[in-house]
Amino acid sequence: MSAETTAKLAPQKTQRARCWAARDAYFECLDLHKLWLHGLQLNSHDQIVAIDVARAASLVRPAAESESSDSALSRADRARLFACREPLLRFESECLPSWVFHFSMLRVKELQTKHLIDYQEVKENELRNKPDSFWDKVKERTK
Repeated sequence: MSAETTAKLAPQKTQRARCWAARDAYFECLDLHKLWLHGLQLNSHDQIVAIDVARAASLVRPAAESESSDSALSRADRARLFACREPLLRFESECLPSWVFHFSMLRVKELQTKHLIDYQEVKENELRNKPDSFWDKVKERTK
């Protein structure tokens, strides 16, 4: 493949800008609905820790087929989990598939990292605010 052919395949500046705008709109919708990705909502610490970032990003099916493929969900669950269908369709149409995967993987990793940092801070605050019985015992012995 020549350099000229490769250059034609690479997205131009305006195409990249449209992709990024579509990505931002999609991620904003996900944030609004408290979803990690289209059809992916993680609620517990154990679920978040256990998620494999690359696998989560690859599990996201194209918007066109994702809603109809999971018949085990109730109508309300389906509406909640797939609320960002339109922004996802735009994101998929404006960006290369490899970019969609890459940005999705980054989003999951960033959310996972943020959750783990927040979780650790909560645990540290609990330890700081917890009375330290060891030092109480030391004080009693030194009296």
